[in-house]
Amino acid sequence: MIGSSSKELTRRALITGAATGLGREIALTLARDGYDVGLADRDKPSLDKLMNHPDLENVNTIPVSIELLSEESINEGFSDVINGLGGLDVLVNNAAKPLIKQAIDVTWDEWDDVLNINLKGSFFLACLLADHCIQNNKPGSIVNISSTHGLTGISGRTIYGISKGGMNQMTRMLAIEWAQTGVRVNTVAPSTILTESRKEMLKDPEVRQRMLNRIPTGEFPEPSEVAAAVKYLASKEAKSVTGHILVVDGGLTAA
Repeated sequence: MIGSSSKELTRRALITGAATGLGREIALTLARDGYDVGLADRDKPSLDKLMNHPDLENVNTIPVSIELLSEESINEGFSDVINGLGGLDVLVNNAAKPLIKQAIDVTWDEWDDVLNINLKGSFFLACLLADHCIQNNKPGSIVNISSTHGLTGISGRTIYGISKGGMNQMTRMLAIEWAQTGVRVNTVAPSTILTESRKEMLKDPEVRQRMLNRIPTGEFPEPSEVAAAVKYLASKEAKSVTGHILVVDGGLTAA
């Protein structure tokens, strides 16, 4: 799908976990703002439905398979997006693996899966984007999607929370390391967001109310709010914002 803007003005973004949920909303929001988009998911066929979305009609769109457990897949997928879009300016590290389990029951393999997908894969993708921007002497923006679980404690989400806490610190460390290069690194940390999968999980009124009781505003944030935060952090209007954790949680972490 070919956009009409010149390459000099085109902004290009890669979004992981783009097939559904938050990733899908972020990809469509950036496309509506004029970005050419690389859509990454571990299951490339799952992107087929998204590729036909009307919001993608006037921008270049490249679907790629990226398995965050594989160095080869990360490198190949990133290269495919660079070649397909003619470069890259923004990376959104959205893909993640949840785990709801008591800490003492977590296996070594589960620990490795969650930490490698949520933290290790995101780190090396961030390094690829930074290297690309530095080599081409241009600014870049990395926006990580973390979670309030990385800022507060909650039972049964320990390993997931540890991975997101690591992502928050990764954001700070990389932001400082790359501050002089023009590559900015920020994070959006949402609480429970009403994606389609979460709506299904919250069909039980008791579970839904228990989770709502933790949020001072009494409302779950919408996917569009997270996407809007990503759009801002990726933009030139946020050129002085780096190393920041932007929380979208209805006041949960302030309470």
